[in-house]
Amino acid sequence: MKKILWLVVSGLMALSLVLAACGPAATPTTPTTPATTTTPAATATTTTPTPTAEPTQKEAVKPAAEVPKYGGTLLLSATGDITRFNTYGHTTGGATIDSVNQGLWSGDWTHGNAGGYGTNQADWAGNPDIFKDKIGVLAESTTWTVDEAKDEGTIVYKIRQGVHWALNQKSAASRAVNGRELTADDVIFYLNKIITDTTTYLYQASPEIRVAVITKTGPWEITVKVPINSLISTVSRFGDSIQLTAPEVWNNFNKQDSWKDSVGTGTFMVDEYISGSTITLIRNPNSWETDPIGPGKGNKLPYLDRVQYLILPDASTRAAALRTAKIDILSFNPEDSIKLRKQLPELKELVGRGSGSTSTPTVNWRTDLPPFNDVRVRRALMMAIDFKGLSDGFFSGQGQYPNRPFSDSVDYVDLYMGLNDPRMPADVKELWSYNTEKAKALLKEAGYPNGFKTSVVVTSTEVDTWSIYKDMWAKVNVELALDVKDTGPYNAIVNGKN
Repeated sequence: MKKILWLVVSGLMALSLVLAACGPAATPTTPTTPATTTTPAATATTTTPTPTAEPTQKEAVKPAAEVPKYGGTLLLSATGDITRFNTYGHTTGGATIDSVNQGLWSGDWTHGNAGGYGTNQADWAGNPDIFKDKIGVLAESTTWTVDEAKDEGTIVYKIRQGVHWALNQKSAASRAVNGRELTADDVIFYLNKIITDTTTYLYQASPEIRVAVITKTGPWEITVKVPINSLISTVSRFGDSIQLTAPEVWNNFNKQDSWKDSVGTGTFMVDEYISGSTITLIRNPNSWETDPIGPGKGNKLPYLDRVQYLILPDASTRAAALRTAKIDILSFNPEDSIKLRKQLPELKELVGRGSGSTSTPTVNWRTDLPPFNDVRVRRALMMAIDFKGLSDGFFSGQGQYPNRPFSDSVDYVDLYMGLNDPRMPADVKELWSYNTEKAKALLKEAGYPNGFKTSVVVTSTEVDTWSIYKDMWAKVNVELALDVKDTGPYNAIVNGKN
């Protein structure tokens, strides 16, 4: 009997947790040396990193032992056609990329719930970048040191042996790579591409990493040298924000731009894509990963035969698909979740927190153009949003604000600062207050005493909350038009900077 899973979390988080419940699909077999920083001696010579002591962990309440079973299809939904299969277009991949292409490190799923067998010291809200919770993927270990005298940071990666590129006989690109073993040279090739090719996201977004000097210092060792002020950015970007493409695919198959050219080292391979209908991933029989925890520990991953996405642009259609077991997972805002909980009490539920959960859309200003190049306008429109009203109404009292730069989650308990924290600066606290009179005064001061008209490009999934913004901004004489696009055209606009 098909189980229906209902998770009030983002799609990617949900997929990861479902896979983790039967055995995480993104966790390597061998424990790794924690990535650590060091404090240089007075002479500023390079030192050897010392592993950070793990925090005291609470013993997880173990569920009844049930050995995971192989087989089956996980049915998910996508809001539109998947438009990107290359790994260089953004910091992390889309629906297929995350399952096909792997990076140097990832979150250690045994630190989360892990199907009830983990330590629960992390809940992965917003994909936290916390070094103590990292584990090696294509790099068995990552260490870094500093040399103040030379103003130089050094990162050393030990590349994992025995990892092979997937071989899908349907794909000419995959046949070109022919299932060969991943090498340190493959990693060097890709790292150099993302810091020198002007089309890559990291080249455009992180110019500080372009200065990295990447060399092979052993058969399975890579050393990266950067100025100290670029070190942590490089550690983070090279660790979290890359997913490798094979040199043969990059050079001869347009950088993996098509789904037919999708080749990686991950647990799944792209098998079929029917535009406007479905995209299907199948098990990679050469996957190197094994289940790291629970009664299936040591089992070869993945457990699933396939993962299939149904392309369903309409929100009501997606909800109906969940109700009728056509899909297994869907995210809802708290208001809708309350209704579903009453209608279908048998649905299984996970309530998410932090920026990885259901959230209101981010307002991305064109700060290079008026009126948004004036910080007073941006402050005014933020103060014109009733965040408490959103939390109490749209999120049924479960809303969290602020949640940037860190969310109020177990991952960031030491960093999060709430509005009632006595250390919260008054000018920051003011931004989260609902103050239409102050907003009007700021607009007048910026040269817009009668407000202005503007428009925003949004996807269909964002219309509800943008409509709330629209009504709130109207109270300070800002007239907002919603330009609704499907996911594909929306991504094209954003990626093209149009």
